[in-house]
Amino acid sequence: MTTTEIKRQIEELKAGRSMETLKKEDKKLYYQVKGLSEKLSEARAYENKQFITKEDLVEYKALIIWMMKNKGNFRGYLNLKEAMQNLLDEVESGNIIYKTKKGIKGIVTKLALSIALDNSYNNMIDANGIDILSQNTYNNSLLNAYQQFKMNALM
Repeated sequence: MTTTEIKRQIEELKAGRSMETLKKEDKKLYYQVKGLSEKLSEARAYENKQFITKEDLVEYKALIIWMMKNKGNFRGYLNLKEAMQNLLDEVESGNIIYKTKKGIKGIVTKLALSIALDNSYNNMIDANGIDILSQNTYNNSLLNAYQQFKMNALM
C-alpha cells in the first residue's frame, strides 16, 4: 500500500475522531488505526529511503563489538570477524529501514545480537559435531545451555 492509501484508510476509520476518543469508544478500532499509523510511518521511511547504511555501522562499531562479544558470545564460540561480515552483508543487501535517527541504534544492536547468537550457535554445532537432523538432541545439555543463554541475552 502507498502512503496515500494508508492515510485514506486511517481517515475513514477515524471518521473525524481523535485517537483519545477512539480509545475510549472502540478499543479494537483504536488499535487498528494505531497499526495502520505504524505502517504509514514505515512506508514514509521507505519512500524517503531511510535505510541503515555502512556509515551507521561505523558510527556504532564499538557498541556492536561490545554487544557481540559480551551478550552474544556463548562459551567462546563466536567468530567476531565472521559475525561482523554477516552484519555488514545483512545491512548492504537488505533494505532495513529506520523511522527516526534515534531508532538506528536500537535496530543495529538488535541485529548485531541476533547475528552474534546465530554465529555462536552455528560454530557450537560445527565444533561439537552435532547433527540436528539425524541425532536425538532432546536433553542435550549443551543445546539446553545455549537455549537458556539465548533467552537471557534477548531479555
